[in-house]
Amino acid sequence: MGMALVLGLGIFSGPAAACHNGVERRVVPLTRLVARAARAISRERPTEAVSLAGRAIRRIRSQRRSRRSRLLMNRSKRILALATVRLDGAVDSERFIVRASMDATAREASLRWAVGILEYAFSEDGGPVATARYAEALAHFPAQRVRARSLLRRLHASDTMPGAGGYRVLAEVCDDETDRAEALALCRERAGARAPSLCVVRSPGG
Repeated sequence: MGMALVLGLGIFSGPAAACHNGVERRVVPLTRLVARAARAISRERPTEAVSLAGRAIRRIRSQRRSRRSRLLMNRSKRILALATVRLDGAVDSERFIVRASMDATAREASLRWAVGILEYAFSEDGGPVATARYAEALAHFPAQRVRARSLLRRLHASDTMPGAGGYRVLAEVCDDETDRAEALALCRERAGARAPSLCVVRSPGG
Protein backbone atom coordinates (compact mmCIF):
# COMPACT_ATOMS: atom_id res chain seq x y z
CA MET A 1 0.00 0.00 0.00
CA GLY A 2 2.93 2.34 0.73
CA MET A 3 4.07 2.07 -2.89
CA ALA A 4 0.53 2.73 -4.14
CA LEU A 5 0.40 5.90 -2.10
CA VAL A 6 3.71 7.11 -3.44
CA LEU A 7 2.51 6.41 -6.97
CA GLY A 8 -0.72 8.19 -6.17
CA LEU A 9 1.26 11.21 -5.08
CA GLY A 10 2.91 11.37 -8.47
CA ILE A 11 -0.40 11.05 -10.27
CA PHE A 12 -2.17 13.78 -8.33
CA SER A 13 0.61 16.33 -7.96
CA GLY A 14 1.10 16.99 -11.68
CA PRO A 15 -2.26 18.64 -12.50
CA ALA A 16 -2.03 20.93 -9.48
CA ALA A 17 1.34 22.29 -10.54
CA ALA A 18 0.16 22.70 -14.13
CA CYS A 19 -3.17 24.44 -13.69
CA HIS A 20 -2.99 25.92 -10.18
CA ASN A 21 -6.63 24.96 -9.72
CA GLY A 22 -7.87 25.81 -6.20
CA VAL A 23 -9.45 22.41 -5.65
CA GLU A 24 -6.23 20.64 -6.68
CA ARG A 25 -4.14 22.79 -4.34
CA ARG A 26 -6.29 21.62 -1.43
CA VAL A 27 -6.22 17.96 -2.45
CA VAL A 28 -2.50 17.60 -3.11
CA PRO A 29 -1.37 18.41 0.47
CA LEU A 30 -3.92 15.90 1.73
CA THR A 31 -2.53 13.28 -0.64
CA ARG A 32 0.93 14.04 0.69
CA LEU A 33 -0.33 13.71 4.25
CA VAL A 34 -1.62 10.20 3.49
CA ALA A 35 1.69 9.39 1.79
CA ARG A 36 3.55 10.53 4.92
CA ALA A 37 1.37 8.23 7.02
CA ALA A 38 2.19 5.35 4.67
CA ARG A 39 5.92 6.06 4.97
CA ALA A 40 5.64 6.17 8.76
CA ILE A 41 4.05 2.72 8.91
CA SER A 42 6.56 1.30 6.43
CA ARG A 43 9.38 2.60 8.65
CA GLU A 44 7.90 0.92 11.73
CA ARG A 45 6.68 4.18 13.27
CA PRO A 46 3.09 3.25 14.12
CA THR A 47 2.53 6.07 16.63
CA GLU A 48 3.45 8.65 14.00
CA ALA A 49 1.25 6.82 11.48
CA VAL A 50 -1.74 7.04 13.84
CA SER A 51 -1.31 10.80 14.13
CA LEU A 52 -0.88 11.39 10.41
CA ALA A 53 -3.65 9.04 9.29
CA GLY A 54 -5.96 10.55 11.90
CA ARG A 55 -5.26 14.06 10.60
CA ALA A 56 -5.99 12.90 7.07
CA ILE A 57 -9.27 11.24 8.06
CA ARG A 58 -10.46 14.39 9.85
CA ARG A 59 -9.72 16.51 6.78
CA ILE A 60 -11.36 14.06 4.40
CA ARG A 61 -14.50 14.03 6.54
CA SER A 62 -14.78 17.80 6.18
CA GLN A 63 -14.62 17.69 2.37
CA ARG A 64 -17.24 17.09 -0.25
CA ARG A 65 -17.53 13.43 -1.11
CA SER A 66 -15.82 12.33 -4.30
CA ARG A 67 -14.12 9.28 -5.74
CA ARG A 68 -10.74 10.73 -4.76
CA SER A 69 -11.79 11.41 -1.18
CA ARG A 70 -13.15 7.86 -0.87
CA LEU A 71 -9.85 6.42 -2.08
CA LEU A 72 -7.87 8.56 0.33
CA MET A 73 -10.22 7.66 3.18
CA ASN A 74 -9.81 3.94 2.47
CA ARG A 75 -6.02 4.26 2.39
CA SER A 76 -5.97 6.30 5.59
CA LYS A 77 -8.15 3.80 7.43
CA ARG A 78 -5.96 0.91 6.30
CA ILE A 79 -2.86 2.68 7.56
CA LEU A 80 -4.60 3.43 10.86
CA ALA A 81 -5.73 -0.19 11.14
CA LEU A 82 -2.22 -1.54 10.56
CA ALA A 83 -0.78 0.91 13.09
CA THR A 84 -3.42 -0.28 15.57
CA VAL A 85 -2.32 -3.88 15.01
CA ARG A 86 1.34 -2.98 15.53
CA LEU A 87 0.49 -1.12 18.73
CA ASP A 88 -1.39 -4.17 20.08
CA GLY A 89 -4.74 -2.38 19.92
CA ALA A 90 -3.69 0.57 22.11
CA VAL A 91 -5.32 3.08 19.75
CA ASP A 92 -8.52 5.05 20.08
CA SER A 93 -9.72 4.73 16.48
CA GLU A 94 -12.32 7.49 16.92
CA ARG A 95 -10.05 10.12 18.45
CA PHE A 96 -6.92 8.89 16.62
CA ILE A 97 -4.67 8.78 19.64
CA VAL A 98 -2.42 6.11 21.15
CA ARG A 99 -3.52 5.12 24.64
CA ALA A 100 -1.08 2.78 26.34
CA SER A 101 -3.40 2.61 29.37
CA MET A 102 -6.24 0.94 27.44
CA ASP A 103 -7.47 -2.22 29.14
CA ALA A 104 -7.58 -5.64 27.49
CA THR A 105 -11.25 -5.32 26.49
CA ALA A 106 -10.73 -1.97 24.78
CA ARG A 107 -7.61 -3.23 23.03
CA GLU A 108 -9.46 -6.26 21.71
CA ALA A 109 -12.24 -4.02 20.39
CA SER A 110 -9.67 -1.87 18.58
CA LEU A 111 -7.98 -4.94 17.14
CA ARG A 112 -11.29 -6.32 15.91
CA TRP A 113 -11.98 -3.00 14.21
CA ALA A 114 -8.56 -3.21 12.56
CA VAL A 115 -9.16 -6.79 11.43
CA GLY A 116 -12.41 -5.69 9.80
CA ILE A 117 -10.68 -2.90 7.87
CA LEU A 118 -7.81 -5.12 6.73
CA GLU A 119 -10.13 -8.01 5.89
CA TYR A 120 -12.08 -5.73 3.58
CA ALA A 121 -8.83 -4.60 1.93
CA PHE A 122 -7.85 -8.25 1.51
CA SER A 123 -11.20 -9.17 -0.04
CA GLU A 124 -10.96 -6.25 -2.48
CA ASP A 125 -7.31 -6.68 -3.39
CA GLY A 126 -6.03 -10.14 -2.48
CA GLY A 127 -2.47 -9.11 -3.37
CA PRO A 128 0.61 -9.95 -1.29
CA VAL A 129 0.64 -6.71 0.74
CA ALA A 130 -3.07 -6.87 1.62
CA THR A 131 -2.73 -10.58 2.43
CA ALA A 132 0.29 -10.11 4.70
CA ARG A 133 -1.33 -7.24 6.57
CA TYR A 134 -4.58 -9.13 7.06
CA ALA A 135 -2.63 -12.13 8.36
CA GLU A 136 -0.70 -9.87 10.74
CA ALA A 137 -3.99 -8.65 12.20
CA LEU A 138 -5.42 -12.17 12.48
CA ALA A 139 -2.29 -13.32 14.33
CA HIS A 140 -3.38 -11.30 17.36
CA PHE A 141 -6.27 -13.71 17.93
CA PRO A 142 -5.43 -17.28 19.03
CA ALA A 143 -8.43 -18.70 17.20
CA GLN A 144 -7.17 -17.17 13.93
CA ARG A 145 -3.54 -18.29 14.12
CA VAL A 146 -4.08 -21.21 11.74
CA ARG A 147 -5.69 -18.91 9.18
CA ALA A 148 -2.86 -16.39 9.49
CA ARG A 149 -0.26 -19.13 9.13
CA SER A 150 -1.96 -20.52 6.04
CA LEU A 151 -2.05 -17.11 4.33
CA LEU A 152 1.59 -16.39 5.09
CA ARG A 153 2.79 -19.83 4.05
CA ARG A 154 1.01 -19.32 0.75
CA LEU A 155 2.95 -16.09 0.21
CA HIS A 156 6.20 -17.84 1.12
CA ALA A 157 5.49 -20.76 -1.22
CA SER A 158 4.84 -18.39 -4.14
CA ASP A 159 7.87 -16.24 -3.24
CA THR A 160 5.65 -13.17 -2.89
CA MET A 161 6.14 -12.30 0.79
CA PRO A 162 6.19 -8.47 0.77
CA GLY A 163 9.01 -7.75 3.19
CA ALA A 164 10.66 -9.03 6.32
CA GLY A 165 7.72 -8.29 8.59
CA GLY A 166 5.62 -11.05 7.07
CA TYR A 167 8.23 -13.61 8.05
CA ARG A 168 8.32 -12.25 11.60
CA VAL A 169 4.57 -12.76 11.87
CA LEU A 170 4.90 -16.23 10.33
CA ALA A 171 7.45 -17.09 13.01
CA GLU A 172 5.01 -15.93 15.67
CA VAL A 173 2.23 -18.20 14.45
CA CYS A 174 4.40 -21.28 13.80
CA ASP A 175 3.96 -24.09 16.30
CA ASP A 176 6.95 -26.05 15.06
CA GLU A 177 10.34 -24.84 16.34
CA THR A 178 12.11 -25.66 13.06
CA ASP A 179 9.54 -23.75 11.01
CA ARG A 180 9.79 -20.82 13.42
CA ALA A 181 13.57 -20.73 13.12
CA GLU A 182 13.36 -20.84 9.33
CA ALA A 183 10.87 -17.95 9.25
CA LEU A 184 13.08 -15.88 11.56
CA ALA A 185 16.12 -16.59 9.39
CA LEU A 186 14.23 -15.36 6.33
CA CYS A 187 13.10 -12.29 8.27
CA ARG A 188 16.70 -11.45 9.18
CA GLU A 189 17.84 -12.02 5.60
CA ARG A 190 15.21 -9.60 4.27
CA ALA A 191 15.58 -7.04 7.06
CA GLY A 192 19.35 -6.60 6.91
CA ALA A 193 20.47 -3.93 9.39
CA ARG A 194 16.91 -3.64 10.75
CA ALA A 195 16.84 -7.29 11.82
CA PRO A 196 17.67 -6.77 15.53
CA SER A 197 14.59 -4.59 16.03
CA LEU A 198 12.25 -6.06 13.42
CA CYS A 199 12.82 -9.81 13.62
CA VAL A 200 11.77 -10.31 17.22
CA VAL A 201 9.06 -12.84 18.04
CA ARG A 202 6.93 -11.49 20.85
CA SER A 203 5.31 -14.77 21.84
CA PRO A 204 7.09 -17.77 20.32
CA GLY A 205 4.58 -20.45 19.56
CA GLY A 206 2.00 -18.75 21.67
